[in-house]
Amino acid sequence: MRNCLLAVTCWLSALAVMAAGQGGIVNWGLSHHGNETTPAVSTYGAELLAKYNGLYVGDTSKREVYFTFDLGYEAGYTAAVLDILKEHNIKATFFVCGNYLQETELLQRLQDEGHQIGNHTDQHRDLPKLDEAAIRKDLTDLALPTPATFFRPPQGRFDEKTLRVAQDLGLRAVLWSIAIVDWGKEPINARASADKVLSRIHPGAIMLFHITNAGTPAMLRLLIPELAAKGYTFGQLA
Repeated sequence: MRNCLLAVTCWLSALAVMAAGQGGIVNWGLSHHGNETTPAVSTYGAELLAKYNGLYVGDTSKREVYFTFDLGYEAGYTAAVLDILKEHNIKATFFVCGNYLQETELLQRLQDEGHQIGNHTDQHRDLPKLDEAAIRKDLTDLALPTPATFFRPPQGRFDEKTLRVAQDLGLRAVLWSIAIVDWGKEPINARASADKVLSRIHPGAIMLFHITNAGTPAMLRLLIPELAAKGYTFGQLA
C-alpha cells in the first residue's frame, strides 16, 4: 500500500508540473527523468516560448551546455565566479536587476571578459500581474551598459502578454532546463549540488544559478571539469 501511495504521489507531482500554465500564467517547472534526457515542461509554456522565439533549452543534438546566472544584487561572490569561468574559458549570460547597476566595475568586467548581460527587470516584479505599460516600464527602466538581447522573467513566471511586450522591445525570453535551490542565504553543499546538476544534465541544457550563495564558486569548481569529462562543451546563448 505504501509503495502504491508513493507511486500515486510521484505521478500527481509530475502531472502538476506538466499541467502548470495550461492557459493564463505559466509558473515554470521541470520534471527530470535522468539518463541525459531533456526534462518535461509545461506544454503551454513551451508553446508560448516557441511562439515568441523564447528559449529554455539549446540544441539537444549537441553535447553543449550553457551557464546562466541571475544577479539580483552583489553578495560578494561574483568575482570568484568570473575567475572560474575565465580559467575554463567559459562565456556565460548574466541576468541583472536594477540593484546590480551600481556594481559598475563588475559590470565592466562582465563585458570585458565576453559575457552577455541580460535583462532581469529593474524591480524584479511579478510580471503577469502587471498591465502592458507596467511590464514595459520594468523592462525599459533597467539602464544596462549595452542593449540586452535576452531577458528572464522573475521567478520564472510569465504569460503571453509578458512575452509579447518583451518581443516588442527586442527581447527574447530565456528560461532554463536545469536549476538547483541556491538562492537562499544558507551555503549550498558544493558536492551535493554538483551531483544534482550532473544527474539532470542533458545535451543543450540551459543551467540557472544564483551568485548570492557562498557555496556557488566551490560547486562550479567541481562541476565544470566533471561536465567536460562527460564530453560536454560550454556554449553561449545566441
